[in-house]
Amino acid sequence: MVGLAGPELSDSEARRLAAMGVGGVILFGRNLVDPPQTIELLRRIGTVLPHPPLFAIDQEGGRVSRLEPWIGPTPPAVRWCRAGVHALTDYGIATGDLLAGLGFNLDFAPVVDLSPPEAANGIGDRSFSLDPAETVEAARAFMNGLQSTGIAACLKHFPGLGDTAVDSHVELPHVSRSKRELDEIDLEPYRRLAGRAACVMVGHGHYPALHGDTPLPGSCSAEIVQGWLRGRIGFDGLAVSDDMEMGAVAPRDTDAQAAFEAMSAGLDLLLYCHDLGKAESAVERFEAEGRRSEVFAGRLREAASRVDVISRLWPAPEANLARYEAARESLQRCSEGV
Repeated sequence: MVGLAGPELSDSEARRLAAMGVGGVILFGRNLVDPPQTIELLRRIGTVLPHPPLFAIDQEGGRVSRLEPWIGPTPPAVRWCRAGVHALTDYGIATGDLLAGLGFNLDFAPVVDLSPPEAANGIGDRSFSLDPAETVEAARAFMNGLQSTGIAACLKHFPGLGDTAVDSHVELPHVSRSKRELDEIDLEPYRRLAGRAACVMVGHGHYPALHGDTPLPGSCSAEIVQGWLRGRIGFDGLAVSDDMEMGAVAPRDTDAQAAFEAMSAGLDLLLYCHDLGKAESAVERFEAEGRRSEVFAGRLREAASRVDVISRLWPAPEANLARYEAARESLQRCSEGV
């Protein structure tokens, strides 16, 4: 999954997306001018991809709200948690209708990291609560509302970035929790909710208690992805990386090494949110490794199959500006007083 440079799909980008056969595209503020432009951009992207696309966005609310210039400010997760499950269900429905009206079919939300709201770790008030049970109830309500509209949800950032002191956008966070603490606290939202979610995003934190002292992003660790997400949690859906261009993982991605490690570890969809050249390098590395190893070729087929399943279970809806406008008004109403 890749990001684009601006609000239009250039002819060069169209050719490169088609040649790579990407699983989808994620849009950011730099790509969004107004609803009609966004609808047309997604429509054009869909015409160049050789298979049903995933059209993704980060629309959590609070400070991670790509659509805020159009819909106004929305409360962060920590405040929604206090508002209760009925408010969160309504918020999920309004968010889903908003995105479906524009033509998206995947929202990288909700966040289920357990973090203090004031923490300077890139999570902060994006977290519903420090309490696993409260987080489960809040995330379930939002996710059920969102997915009821036809928008796929994604739990993030496995196995948890709440107990960190630095932002993985900048550098590799080290999570000091013990294996027991991670299992009983941070993994509880995934244990309770992963069976309902279309996707799980694996973060770039380093977890010495789970995969040793050598610094390694969890997204590149078979122990994290296969051992914990697939094995211990039992998640069989789409496993997605956080952005592979983030500071926590980018230094090890020379010659697409981190991409190869992440795919070998069991991830199915890798995000390159800015540089198409880095995504092309990853595709070239995958093709070369697939020719060398039938085991890795099988891993690629498995990953592609999971992407295909999700894109068909959650097809991109036909854009509808009236649905978008009604959802925008509903979102504003349910945000009042939260």
